[in-house]
Amino acid sequence: MQPQRIKKRAILGGTFDPIHCGHLGIAYAALEQAGLNQIIWVTDRHKRDPRQQSRVEFEHRQEMVSLAIAPEPAFCLGPASPEDPEAGYAIVTWQSLQQRYPNSQWYWIIGADAFSTLPKWYRASELVEACEWLVAPRSPSSPPVNYPEETPLLMEISPLNLQKGRPKLNCTLGTNPSHPLDHTALIKTEEICQQVAIAFKTRQIHLRWQILQSQTLPMASTLLRHHWCDWPKIRTWVPEPVQIYIQTHHLYQNPQHPLPPHSSSIPRL
Repeated sequence: MQPQRIKKRAILGGTFDPIHCGHLGIAYAALEQAGLNQIIWVTDRHKRDPRQQSRVEFEHRQEMVSLAIAPEPAFCLGPASPEDPEAGYAIVTWQSLQQRYPNSQWYWIIGADAFSTLPKWYRASELVEACEWLVAPRSPSSPPVNYPEETPLLMEISPLNLQKGRPKLNCTLGTNPSHPLDHTALIKTEEICQQVAIAFKTRQIHLRWQILQSQTLPMASTLLRHHWCDWPKIRTWVPEPVQIYIQTHHLYQNPQHPLPPHSSSIPRL
């Protein structure tokens, strides 16, 4: 009996409230750049960022992820996260998936802001040694993120542009190849990664990482939640099946904020 071939699998976690084309863009960038066989999407049951005010339940967010990733065979919906918040730590998530997929070379896809907190994560040393880290560049317009120590890592990921050549996604934003890579974002992300690597080097731990070569866009779940009703064009930031699901289940129906002052700088769709 021949041994099973080792497959390159990545974990992409987040609250996905809601999932949008930026999340998918990160995934496609990682899929192509790292030559991944599979990306496992893990929806965090618990919203750990105190700035998140949405009341959309986990089951809705999980179903929206399932709809969004369905066209791509290399995408897989991970198991539901446990109700116990402490059981949702990243190391527990990885251990559970490692048991399910034992013949795997593991990667973790994550935004630069969340990656910068890696030295403070629960049992971070074990996780660092288990995975290679695919870091999405930090958008210069992204607000600073300050998470408490030992915050589980399934955080919202800074959204990026869709990669050219993936026509299966019905998203109109992010397909324009005229947008060059944001070199400022890449430089800032490089600095963050180097700082994190140095932090682990002092613990005699080698951190394996690479920056995803993808454009940054001012696209965020927060804007979608706040302006789903009063800014109809923003809805094209999510795949069409997710748009239909949101409308059918009357999600994000209460406008929470007026349009931001900088909205004129956000690409009109």
